[in-house]
Amino acid sequence: MRFASSITEATDARRAVDELLEPVDSRLTRGMVDLALLFITKDFKDHLADVIDRIGTGFPGAVLLGCTAQGTIGFDKELERVPSMSLLVASMPNVEVRPFYMRQSDLESIRTPLDWERIVGVSPESRPTFVALADPFRLAIHDFIDQINEAYPGSPLVGGVASAARMPQQNRLILNGDTHREGIVGIALTGLLAVDTVVSQGCRPIGKPFVITKAERNVIRELGGRAALEQLQNVLARLSREDERLVKQSLFVGRVIDEYKDRFTRGDFLIHNIIGVDRHSGAVAISGHARIGATVQFHVRDAASADEDLRKMLSPHADTGIRGALLFGCNGRGTQMWPEPGHDVGVLRELLGDVPVAGFFCGGEFGPIGGANFIHGFTASIALFRQPDNRLEG
Repeated sequence: MRFASSITEATDARRAVDELLEPVDSRLTRGMVDLALLFITKDFKDHLADVIDRIGTGFPGAVLLGCTAQGTIGFDKELERVPSMSLLVASMPNVEVRPFYMRQSDLESIRTPLDWERIVGVSPESRPTFVALADPFRLAIHDFIDQINEAYPGSPLVGGVASAARMPQQNRLILNGDTHREGIVGIALTGLLAVDTVVSQGCRPIGKPFVITKAERNVIRELGGRAALEQLQNVLARLSREDERLVKQSLFVGRVIDEYKDRFTRGDFLIHNIIGVDRHSGAVAISGHARIGATVQFHVRDAASADEDLRKMLSPHADTGIRGALLFGCNGRGTQMWPEPGHDVGVLRELLGDVPVAGFFCGGEFGPIGGANFIHGFTASIALFRQPDNRLEG
């Protein structure tokens, strides 16, 4: 199994493709490439058909997957708000790559798991890994993820939401020689391949965990038998001055996904925004479902916390034989969070070595937490590809 990646800032489309293809030739034989992933900014929309044709011709046996983006990630760079393209190609013997495309009407027509097998071409028993890229305007993305979780329990989904548009029909989703203006494109990977996933939400917990004892819909009314706002105020009263400052800028609620664990650490929480409080009733409203009996903990986020979280999440994967990586980063990260560009890809290469990597800045990131898939924000969702015999311990 071999991977190669490249990235270009060239503004001329033909030259840009030349710069993408040149470094690949030193690592891989083009005819042996099984998968190519292309991320491209909207600056090349008038030349997109020619770019896709050249990439497809360059790797004649490969499945081509990609989308348009606000910025791209590749090799050792993160390029934001400038013309750019990034590419990751892979030669994966004994791995099957099944492409699929779905519109909202396809999603609504699904009634049984057999309908999913018909569309994506793999059974749940094959334990696929999904990589998917979506347009947000005319697809119920949460429904898609919920159905994937139900039809393929335990199968990870990574990817993100195309970020090159603010209106319907302006993003482009790429699948082989076709482009789509809506829906979702993806691949299902099965066979002799292991994919480790890292979902770094950039937060760290404060205070202690609480159990939701009274709630309705997205409103937490009581934590541990007391008003939610009262419990929050108790947490705030014990914070350091620095954490007090962070709370004023970014306060979140993390909900535990796997309640059967003895203790909860990074990666166990799904992070929700706090969208309002009622000082009269003491209720706290969040951006997700508030379920009675769920364990939650308050979190904060800043650049230092996000850096620490990413490093702790990636460190266990050092020296495990990672061959290639996909990095889907929120468009609120990058230089929106750190003063210098290239933070996330830099940390990945610092900890994992000279790993070929590509990705883009997303309008939402797909990734699993606690064995279930979700869509996230302000997240780095990463897929790490390796041989299945180099398994992580524990």
